[in-house]
Amino acid sequence: MRQFARWLTVASLFLLVSCIPKGTNPDDPYEAINRKTHQFNKKLDGILLKPIAVVYKVVLPKPVRASINNAYDNINMIPSVGNDLLQADWRWAIKDFWRFFFNSTFGVAGLFDIASTRFGLPPHSNDLGLTFAKWGNPSSPYIVLPLLGPSTIRDAMADMFEYAIMTPYPYIKNNAILYSLLGVRYVDLRSQFLDKEALIKEALDPYSFVRDAYLQHRNYKIQLVLGKNPDDATTNANSEADKTLGTDYVGE
Repeated sequence: MRQFARWLTVASLFLLVSCIPKGTNPDDPYEAINRKTHQFNKKLDGILLKPIAVVYKVVLPKPVRASINNAYDNINMIPSVGNDLLQADWRWAIKDFWRFFFNSTFGVAGLFDIASTRFGLPPHSNDLGLTFAKWGNPSSPYIVLPLLGPSTIRDAMADMFEYAIMTPYPYIKNNAILYSLLGVRYVDLRSQFLDKEALIKEALDPYSFVRDAYLQHRNYKIQLVLGKNPDDATTNANSEADKTLGTDYVGE
């Protein structure tokens, strides 16, 4: 039932987007509705999510927050390995598998990043959006999702399938446990973004700043998946995107 509701929500969103007149920006043809969604996310974040994230960061010591983030990153290694295989990237598939194994065992369910500190296996993330890009869809219109923030049509569809097929969350039958796990992850990601808000606030147009940073970051990762060497400009842009958004931007 939960999966049906999730799919129905995303399908309704795409149906709504398809009915909106397109703008002139090929990267952001739905800018009009995206800006409204951006403002909605911003207001909701200020009222609800940001205050919780601030308390979360104040109450929990940095080592505890780091361990929580490590545990969620370790769970993310499951879809990462799956996408490594779908992309026929055997080198990363082997590394990511052993990274997941070592952190899940010696790292106590991923609370400690033993794979990186002891076994020389650095953090790595792969996702179905990158797989779709490698399979022939490298360019996709930008959209802003309610609550979730920046994405593209390709990545939003990919996230839906990845969540349903490649993550353990749909197999958790207890709703209280499931939503608690997802809620903590959401707050944890938001807390990581607190120190980066000043960059966006200084921008003349925060919406465009976030959009461009997100698209630059994703394009950089897509170029790597396609086996291309991003030029210096793209690399520098990606560096700025990482500083601004991190790897998992939730919303402003």
